[in-house]
Amino acid sequence: MKIVNITKRKTPAFTVDMEVENTHSYQLSNGVVSHNSLSLLPGVTPGIHPGYAQYMIRRIRIASNHSLVDVCRKHGYDIEYQKNFDGSEDRGTMVVSFPFSYPEGTKLAADMTAIDQLNEVKKMQTLWSDNSVSCTVYYRKEELPAIKDYLKKNYKTSHKSLSFLLHSEHGFKQAPFEEITKEAYDEYVARTIPITSVDDAGEIDLSDAECAGGACPIR
Repeated sequence: MKIVNITKRKTPAFTVDMEVENTHSYQLSNGVVSHNSLSLLPGVTPGIHPGYAQYMIRRIRIASNHSLVDVCRKHGYDIEYQKNFDGSEDRGTMVVSFPFSYPEGTKLAADMTAIDQLNEVKKMQTLWSDNSVSCTVYYRKEELPAIKDYLKKNYKTSHKSLSFLLHSEHGFKQAPFEEITKEAYDEYVARTIPITSVDDAGEIDLSDAECAGGACPIR
């Protein structure tokens, strides 16, 4: 790299040379962290996502030998082994399906184009967050030309990272979200018992190293 210019500052600059170990975590000073999982507890959409659908199946993955699996089974929730891409079963991981709905009036992916979603991310990335704004943009195949045009004009200046997922017909088995009808949702809710306590699910002990990347595993 060639140095083309050096400008002398009028005031001293505070510079820190810092080394960290391979496994580490960071604390954010004088800032706000909005974590995807935490926002789900009060029923708020994660990150800057719109609601995936008004009524849907929400799937989570749990280690097969964890006592939470039996808790979910006793409460009537559908449980199956995780299916690999080749169609085989991963018997070390269980997939639990929960019925889920957003409150009436929630802005849904069906109400927004992919460009609408991208503009919301751009707004938050520009005006609110210095860190990357979390978002998976739900799109439809016919929107791809508009998405490509938008990214050419805006990605380098207004975004840090983006994820895209077909809203439907994406081909993923046991996807985290699957839209269902209100009738299917009501039927599922009627045959399950809400889990209000997991005291009998055993203690979960996670090491710092497992959560160093910012997300802890579900066991």
